Amino acid sequence: MSRSLFALPFLFSVLAVSFFASCDHSDGSNGFAGTATDTENTIAAVSGAVMRTDGEASAFAKVRMARVAKKADSVSLPEYLEVYTDTAGSFSFDSVLSDTFQLAVIDSGVNEIYYLPRATQESKDLEKIKLSKAAVFSSKLYYEEVGDSSVAVGSHFTVFMPGTPFSQSVFAGDSFSMLIPEGTWWFTFCPFDPEIIAKLTDAGINDTLVFRSWSMDSSFIDAGDTLDVGPFLWSVDSTKSIDSLMKIDSLEKEDLSRISGKVLCKSKKVCKNVEVQVVTDLFGFGLVDADSLEFKVETVTDSTGRWYLPVPSAVPFDSFRVEYRRLSNDSVIEVGLSKYVKAEKLKDLKDTFDFGETQLRSPSKIRSSVRVVVQDTIELDNSVMNSVVMGIMGTTHFVRELPWKEIFMSDLPDDEQELVLYTGDKKVIASFKELETSIDKFVTRVNINLPEGKTLEQQGMTYNPSGYK
Repeated sequence: MSRSLFALPFLFSVLAVSFFASCDHSDGSNGFAGTATDTENTIAAVSGAVMRTDGEASAFAKVRMARVAKKADSVSLPEYLEVYTDTAGSFSFDSVLSDTFQLAVIDSGVNEIYYLPRATQESKDLEKIKLSKAAVFSSKLYYEEVGDSSVAVGSHFTVFMPGTPFSQSVFAGDSFSMLIPEGTWWFTFCPFDPEIIAKLTDAGINDTLVFRSWSMDSSFIDAGDTLDVGPFLWSVDSTKSIDSLMKIDSLEKEDLSRISGKVLCKSKKVCKNVEVQVVTDLFGFGLVDADSLEFKVETVTDSTGRWYLPVPSAVPFDSFRVEYRRLSNDSVIEVGLSKYVKAEKLKDLKDTFDFGETQLRSPSKIRSSVRVVVQDTIELDNSVMNSVVMGIMGTTHFVRELPWKEIFMSDLPDDEQELVLYTGDKKVIASFKELETSIDKFVTRVNINLPEGKTLEQQGMTYNPSGYK
């Protein structure tokens, strides 16, 4: 079946008091509802005033009154009314949806919100509402059209937090940000037009495919933080999960493969803002042409501890791994390594390969030196072996140093690791590679055990360069 990706740029602004489209529910009611409100000649059923955290009036903020969601409606967007505050921060509704309702205030000008899950007309909380800093749900949505589908879905979608009044209109291919309360939430994506939803349902499409959901699981987003995840893919293809799309730089790109993983802090809680780098140069040969290997940040974990990256374009050896580090005031405080993954596992991958969970730990250190010998008996003159490389295999931790100098490395992953040694002479390394010499012929590997948070005082290492035999 043929597929194509659609993205449509848009210009969208709300000028009226309340203007909505809707996601249909299974009972036929609208997910969004609203009526224009003229409060000048009516007695307000519900009114209040909104103040920002700096004490200023919250002008032109959205105020949404929604029905309290029942357990059966927990997967839907409740019906709501919407008005805007005036320049003094005041708002009013001329009617109520029910005796008990939800109330949400969204001030996108300063990224502040207020959310009251249960309120009544007599609620004193509404008289003087003080906003607080919002959390932000940020992502991008793509739509994959299935070639043999009898329904053209279009590019207009809605993202919402089920059971709450928090929702946003989204167009395929466009980035979006939605202000939400702090906490643990899940999000649902559906077509904006209720007629489209009805047609999909009539065509036999399961509700779980029409209303595609993604959950934060047990993660928690704090006020003021941004939950930057995805991009997400909406598709009626049952084999595609809602988060099964990598970040696409070009809409014409057909390869949707990516790699992902989840990082836990030392505390075993999800770890956000952890720096991530894919390590394909397992032996650190890149160091021979430079003074050091650098940890080059390719991405950071989101608020759920998850990261996403494209599949490496080249893997020079049979496997690769991922390295993590967490900083505080520019200092490395926690580090971690993923398992090795065979490159062949990612061949023809069209979805997401999951590295699983990695728990960070306190970094280790090593202090050592290297003595260069030939055939374990003859010590080489230093002019013959002008430098040696020592490092931890499958990481970015490699140094090139003169043989008689002390070598010190920090910020290392602890536990069992492979320490490697080889000549730092790039001409020699180039010759070995050109002759397709087995790595074991010129690289020495030593198993070591690095203590967590401590320094391993390693006795002098011996390197016997095969190239000089």
